[in-house]
Amino acid sequence: MTTHDSIRRWVAEQMHLDPDTAGPAELGRLDEVTAAAEAGYLRALLHLREYRPLVG
Repeated sequence: MTTHDSIRRWVAEQMHLDPDTAGPAELGRLDEVTAAAEAGYLRALLHLREYRPLVG
């Protein structure tokens, strides 16, 4: 399971939403909220002194 999948599943749980039975509008909203949660997760990582992203 990827980080995206984990965050999406967590967001769905918080929204009391079953992605398997949700309609297109609900899934769209789930994707919007998931994207915002992922952005917050990345911002939090980048603020950690211990986090060193790989540089290409």
